[in-house]
Amino acid sequence: MLYGIGVGPGDPELLTLKAVRVLREARHVFVASSSRNEHSLALRVAGSHIPKGTPVERLSFPMTRDREVLERAWEENARRVAEVLTREKTAAFLTLGDPALFSTFGHLARKVKEFLPGVGIVMVPGITAAQAAAARLNILLAEGEGAFVIASGLAQEEVLRKFTGGATSIALYKVYRRAERIVSLLEATGRLRETRAISFCGFPEEKIYEDPRDLSHSTPPYFTLLLVGGKPLD
Repeated sequence: MLYGIGVGPGDPELLTLKAVRVLREARHVFVASSSRNEHSLALRVAGSHIPKGTPVERLSFPMTRDREVLERAWEENARRVAEVLTREKTAAFLTLGDPALFSTFGHLARKVKEFLPGVGIVMVPGITAAQAAAARLNILLAEGEGAFVIASGLAQEEVLRKFTGGATSIALYKVYRRAERIVSLLEATGRLRETRAISFCGFPEEKIYEDPRDLSHSTPPYFTLLLVGGKPLD
């Protein structure tokens, strides 16, 4: 059985009770790290709940959009996970936020199933960065007959324009490389005035931007989120 455990956005107190239980029962724990270093934010959040003696193994994933490079990394890492599962029977993979949303877990789990067709895949949901950011900024994302959209800042521009041009509240992930263009798009559609920006929500290095246009001055951190619309409580 392979568990994909969502550890939430960064605050260790936002782990679910189920996530903590599964972590304590896991025979082996995998975490993702950049190919440039062995740092894992997910492990930083959940590490205190992993019993001493439980093996914790870092899987290297390159920060690239090159599909061939990514496929090779997913396959190599899935082969390693399958090898451990064959021996230990249960393992867990930690992911920030939720395993069903912009997570490496889906790619990894599909590849593991190719090597071990009979493996069980279980996702343990986690609180998303969008939910945590809304709580941190005191914003109601949707009420009554309203709608809420989650989208990647890497989406094609016509998609982003469609979302930002309406009255729907939106959470935009992965804005870091396209921050300047996205801010310009929000300004052009008249929605910049109702946009809030936050980086590393829930971590000690959390930063709330008073003016989202500040994101245009330099490349913001990878974990930067925009909330567009919604209803402020204060």
